[in-house]
Amino acid sequence: MNTYAVRTAADEDAAARRDTILELVASERIASQSELARRLRKRGFHATQATLSRDLKSLGIGKLPSEDGSFYVLPAAPREVLDARRQQIGIEAFVQSVRVVNNLVIVRTPPGNAHGVARAIDLQGWTEVAGTLAGDDTILVVTEDRTHANRFRKRLSELTGRSLA
Repeated sequence: MNTYAVRTAADEDAAARRDTILELVASERIASQSELARRLRKRGFHATQATLSRDLKSLGIGKLPSEDGSFYVLPAAPREVLDARRQQIGIEAFVQSVRVVNNLVIVRTPPGNAHGVARAIDLQGWTEVAGTLAGDDTILVVTEDRTHANRFRKRLSELTGRSLA
């Protein structure tokens, strides 16, 4: 005879509470466990600080520092983290030179690498970048004006750890 674990009402409450925590953290900036507890109470969940601490840990939720203080964030999917690191490595390894021409930026890469670097630049989500166009070894980055172009060049320099002039 097989014995299976029976799901109790407490298990279902915990699962519903954790789903609500995920929803709250995804949609709002929550800075503390007490703030999270208040928001959960408004939705009908009562949890102690110890319970919230365990829930946050089991969900992989951590705090992210910002200029306005720190707040809880959902964990990035492993693929997203890996892809972000690959993008950064692509930019670090393959950007050879950068030249600003008014609101345009010309980025040089080794042959065959411009498309990958342009995609990595696009995925950075930098507000300075209006768009990119890639050839074999050259990327044309379009910005709104020379100020944005210079700011973009500075970001690339910081990311690569070298002066790109």
